[in-house]
Amino acid sequence: NMGLQHFTACVLLALCILSQGLAKGAHGFACNWGTRLTHPLPPQITVKLMKDNGFKQVKLFEADPAALKALGNSGIQVMVGIPNDLLATLASNVDAAIAWVNQNVSSYISKNGVDIR
Repeated sequence: NMGLQHFTACVLLALCILSQGLAKGAHGFACNWGTRLTHPLPPQITVKLMKDNGFKQVKLFEADPAALKALGNSGIQVMVGIPNDLLATLASNVDAAIAWVNQNVSSYISKNGVDIR
């Protein structure tokens, strides 16, 4: 449904602009990208909307494979959040933390050119 997708895009951009207005001393636009939606936009469209509107940074609340692939070579800096249900495990198990980083960060940097910082 294009009307719903357009509405979702407008909400995403409004939240991004609002969050930018609250951040002091930031250069350019940044936004949060949640992926648990009932009607998500295709990741390629979301990245295009961010680029077309001057967003330079995005925070993903979890390492969503489709979002990370779409962000590859986009010029947008990415911060990847760790889901709350994994925090205790990753904090207490170095091997689990290394495996998570390899799977959800390193592989997207090397294979897809994602600028994860």
